[in-house]
Parts: sequence; C-alpha cells; structure tokens
Amino acid sequence: MKSGITFTILTLIILRLRHIVGITATTSTERIAAAGYGSEIHNITTPDGYVVSLFRLKNSTQGPTAATSAPVVLLMHGLLCSSDLWILKGLKSHLAYDLMDKGFDVWLGNCRGNTYGQNHVSLTASDRLFWRFSWHEIAINDLPSTIDYILKETGQASLHYVGHSQGCTILFVLLSMRPEYNQKLRTAHMLAPVAYMKNVRSLLFNALKLFLGNYSPLSALIGDTALLQQPILQYMFGIYQCRRQQLPLETCASIYYFIFGGRSGYFRDSALQDAYDSSPAPASSHQIIHYLQLIASGYFRQYDYGPEGNMQHYNQSTPPEYKVANIKTRFPLHLYYSDYDELSTKTDVEKFSRILGGHKTVSHFIPLKNFAHIDFIWAYNVGEVINEPILKIMNEAEDILKREP
Repeated sequence: MKSGITFTILTLIILRLRHIVGITATTSTERIAAAGYGSEIHNITTPDGYVVSLFRLKNSTQGPTAATSAPVVLLMHGLLCSSDLWILKGLKSHLAYDLMDKGFDVWLGNCRGNTYGQNHVSLTASDRLFWRFSWHEIAINDLPSTIDYILKETGQASLHYVGHSQGCTILFVLLSMRPEYNQKLRTAHMLAPVAYMKNVRSLLFNALKLFLGNYSPLSALIGDTALLQQPILQYMFGIYQCRRQQLPLETCASIYYFIFGGRSGYFRDSALQDAYDSSPAPASSHQIIHYLQLIASGYFRQYDYGPEGNMQHYNQSTPPEYKVANIKTRFPLHLYYSDYDELSTKTDVEKFSRILGGHKTVSHFIPLKNFAHIDFIWAYNVGEVINEPILKIMNEAEDILKREP
C-alpha cells in the first residue's frame, strides 16, 4: 500500500515537472553591464568541436579592444559553475572588477557543457555523445584553446591565471600533460585547489563515492548525461523550489552549502538568489564521477574506464597518474586553502604542495573559522583576504618582468 502511494506521488511530481519552464537567467553580459562595465563575447571552437564563449571586460565607454599592453588575466570557474561565478550580484567585492579597476585586461573563461558551452559543430546538447567528457577533456582541449585565443587577441606571450576548484584541476592537468604551457603563464592563483581528494569531508561526495567511486555499470550508465539538470533531480534537491523562492532562505542556503562544499561563515544571503540563478550550471556527470574516483583511489590520475576500458585508452589496466613533476611555471603556483573547506582540504592541498616541491608553490592558508569552499570567491571579506594578496602578487611579478631584458 505504502509503495503504491509513493509511486503515485512520484508519478504526479514527474508529470508536473514535465511542464516546467526553464529559468530565465541573467547572463554574464547583463551582470557586467549592471555593474557599470562593458564586455565582449568571444567564441572559441575546441579541437573536438565544442563551441565555448569567453567574456572580456572593458570600460563601458570603450569600443572593441584588440591587442593591449595591459597584463592579461584569465579567471576560470569551478564545477557546476560558469563565468557568472566571478560577477555575482549582491557581493561586496569582485575579483574581476578589482583587477579591471587596477588596469588588468580581464577575461572570464567557460568550458564545454556549461551555460556558455552548449554548442558543438555537429552535436546538440540533447545528444548523449555531447556529454561524453570529463574535466580531463576540458583541460586538454578547452583550456589550451582558451589560453591560445586570448594570447593571440591581446598580442601577449603569457597571462596571469586564477582558478577556483575545478578551475585549478584543469590547469594542473594541462601543465602536467602539455608542459609547454608553463611558459604561457605568469602568476597562477589556485583558490580552493582540487587534485588529491582522499580526505574530502563532504557528506554528499562521500555518499556518492560509495556508488560511483569505482568503475561500475552504474557509472557507465549515467556518465553521458547533464549533471543535476533533470527536473526531477532539481526538485528532489530543492534547486527548483529555491530558484522560485518557494522555500525558506535558510533552507536554500543549507542546500547550496551541501552541494558546494560546506557551510559558509562569510557568504551574504543577499547574493543567494543570484547564486541559484547561475548555478548549478550544466556539467557532464563524468566530471563528478572523475572526482569521486580520485576520492576513492587517493590518486590524482586520469579517468577510470574499468580494466578493459583502461587497456583500450591507456594500454594498462589502471588509469595513469598525472605527471605533476612537469609543472614548472615561471613563478611559483599560489595555493589558497582553509581548514573548513570540505572539498579542498588542508591535508590534501598540502600533500599536493609536497609532491610538487616546496619551491614550486607558495601556500596561503586562510586561518579564518568557517571559511568554506565558496568563500574564496563570494565571502563578504574576500577583498582583503583573497583579492588584495592576488593583486599585490601580480603587480610584483609585473615589476620583475619589466626589469628583465
């Protein structure tokens, strides 16, 4: 009897959700304009056919920009996010605008599958094959295409890079697999960096690890899908209701923290609605499965296709580890982390730093209580805790480069 009632309720919910109209979200262009700046949209096509949009900030009175002598900065978002991450409404400080105001040429990156990466030269987002990628493919295709395009447009030989979460992962992968990109970076700032994940404390990720941390028919079944974009899943998680302000603010905040790496002590509720307006952004299920595999294995390595699949992809039964010894940037990598981040834990970040070599990294441990995963971008005190140190380091690097022959 109970099972019959449950089935009936679920059926009614599913039928209702079939008619849900998608959220009309504010775009990056609109957010930038509302903040008093202008922007340009640049579309790049990756070697495997994905079309991704980049946003270049400019003063609202400027016309189209091209080559520039201003130092260039690329900001890259994390999992389930987009360029909107950096320009959320309702925040006290934004790194993108702070950099722009200090004379930097600021570019906001995106990746395949997200809000600004839904196109392909031969596939549509409704094709399962469209979603057959992990952050590995983003790292070896999207990121180098983005960097090369920006350097060509600006006439520069190198750029500064700021990544958050997955935005750090993909840079680590790129530099490990294509070491020539070390020379295309000036300073690199890794906010809540993710590589080794053995000590992740997130309840959500640790629960999912039990089912998807090792290769199984289940991971193969759900892999080629858009993550958390199905109406029934959005309803079950409360995303649908929170986007429409149908649940209490505190409940929606708790749901958001549950998904995005722990309860924040510094995120203003005034920005929560815009956070839901922009995220969770579309991503492939393979991206989170790949992270769950890192948690289960304790290694920073490529995607696990199972013994047979690994033989086909790698000619060995287990996935190869990324060769982080190839990371040899002009300036040390700057790692920003805290003790209250459930996804990028202090133990795992410091392990990465030790493996990479102390001379290749500079650690910026944030000692603030309850400084969580999203706080590296959205905390009300992010201006003094994160943005000011980044600006100082970038300016010091620019001074050094100017003195070189």
